[in-house]
Amino acid sequence: MRTYLTTLFIVLIALPVFAQQKAEKVEVIDLAKDLILTTKVEKNIKQVWWIPSEYWRIALSDTPDIGESIIVDIETQLDGYSLFSVVNSDVTTLGGFKPLPATVTIINNEAILSPIPEDEIPAEIKRLLNILKPSLAGMIGQLGEQMNFYVFKNTLENGTIAISPFNKGELYVKVNDADFKYRIPLQSMVEKKICPKDGEHLNGNWDYCPWHGSKLLIKE
Repeated sequence: MRTYLTTLFIVLIALPVFAQQKAEKVEVIDLAKDLILTTKVEKNIKQVWWIPSEYWRIALSDTPDIGESIIVDIETQLDGYSLFSVVNSDVTTLGGFKPLPATVTIINNEAILSPIPEDEIPAEIKRLLNILKPSLAGMIGQLGEQMNFYVFKNTLENGTIAISPFNKGELYVKVNDADFKYRIPLQSMVEKKICPKDGEHLNGNWDYCPWHGSKLLIKE
């Protein structure tokens, strides 16, 4: 399993609902850009990497030597949960990293969510995280060693799906005093729309072409 996940993260690190339609095929490069958000203020670096359960099939489906059974196994373990990798570190004068405490919460339109306490995380997810952590650290060095994982339930007690790349609106991940904003549905996961004026394929979350003012067409 570690080999499979290492292959997956090498692919990603090499990369730098609604009226919308789900994309028939999601490009991993575009997905990574949507999911990984980074800020740097003076010597402090904060990074949030959202890993929704839908992510695994997209990232692994075209990876050699990974079969359907492995994808299904990962999906089953993480069904109903979202992972967030968080870095909060200062860059030292020698170019290393000094880890800092991080308090992580999620804010959506309906609730403020806290991660599952460590002792309540399902055992199968803990096993998966034990594979992820050394794989990341081994590929990106010291910054990878600064990553901490937080597990959130996707669904509120009233049955509302609180965390999904296909929700509509905004999802905020708050790391101490810094806010990371995801606009959802994620652009990479919805089908592009077409401008009737010049045929350009544009952001599927848009209703009108920002240059021509024309109502965008949904791909048939």
